[in-house]
Amino acid sequence: MMTNDYAEPAAALTSGRMPLLGFGTWQISNRDAPQATAYALQAGYRHIDTATMYQNESGIGKALASVALPRESVFVTTKLPPAHAGRERRTLGESLTKLGLDYVDLWLVHWPPNGQAAPRVWQQFIRAQQEGLTKAIGVSNYSLGQIDELAKATGVTPQVTRSDGGPHSTSRTWSQDWSSAAWSLRDTAHSR
Repeated sequence: MMTNDYAEPAAALTSGRMPLLGFGTWQISNRDAPQATAYALQAGYRHIDTATMYQNESGIGKALASVALPRESVFVTTKLPPAHAGRERRTLGESLTKLGLDYVDLWLVHWPPNGQAAPRVWQQFIRAQQEGLTKAIGVSNYSLGQIDELAKATGVTPQVTRSDGGPHSTSRTWSQDWSSAAWSLRDTAHSR
């Protein structure tokens, strides 16, 4: 029985709204993911955050299939691992199959491949969005300079920028880089 609905607050994207409170699935095994994710959805979470690297997408897919929620009411994020640069489309296709979805709501580059901005990778993200395989695209753990490089090379700026840092980050580079930028922060503290 659902007691809450955490679809709000949400950030406006060109493709819709992204719930700011998400259920992070890092460190949840594929075996435990169906039950944990189903409980989160039943509790009212409407944003499920996973990644290819987490190796739990098929378990999350089982949970998505088991709950009686319309697809458009659940925002699903997944991420491309940097080692999969050059295999973007195959990786997204595998993620969609495991999740049991026709599209994800947000596809992120998890980390800059080889520490570089990688405009060729970003171009594949743009194409996937144009083809309806993802509604929104973004980056994770990129510097502002890397984001600027992507935008300059492709003409498309990431719609979402996710960072593990925060206002009290001890990383001088991070705080200098982001101090004057508008950004959204996803709480990366996980508890089990």
